[in-house]
Amino acid sequence: MKVFGTASAGKHDALRAEGCTHPIDYHAADYAAEVRRLTGGEGVDIVLDPLGGNDWRKGLKLLRPFGRLVAYGFANLASGQRRRPVRPAAQVAGIPLLTPLQLMNQNRTVSGVNIGRLWDQVAALREELQAVLTLWDQGTIKPHIDTTYPFAQAAAAHRRILQRQNIGKVILKP
Repeated sequence: MKVFGTASAGKHDALRAEGCTHPIDYHAADYAAEVRRLTGGEGVDIVLDPLGGNDWRKGLKLLRPFGRLVAYGFANLASGQRRRPVRPAAQVAGIPLLTPLQLMNQNRTVSGVNIGRLWDQVAALREELQAVLTLWDQGTIKPHIDTTYPFAQAAAAHRRILQRQNIGKVILKP
């Protein structure tokens, strides 16, 4: 199985350690073109996309027939330390408009997850959280913690994430 992942070059060893067979430096290469090259133009079966906007469009174009795009974030809305209203507008404008007929004709699936919209689904969230905790207890999953900050340094923690310096989770502790 081929697994592609995008990150700056300094994070490639961490990607490989987690099973990524083809880390791609998105600063140095167009990751979509690189994936097409590495797959002989065939594309991939699944795209997991936390970025959103224009990247959803790229991800859709990378899918093989029966491929799936799973959108679970919109990190492209926030970048850098200064607010730039043009960036979110450009990212929203880059969201592909899809119809069921298009998806059927291309034999592709798109799904999305936004946990912030599930707070009224307590039973379902409890079930999913229990499944994750079971995997953790079994040692099947081991989240990587990059850094722990006290709440008083929340701004520094947020800067670390925005500057894409972390490899793994940034934790705030009371």
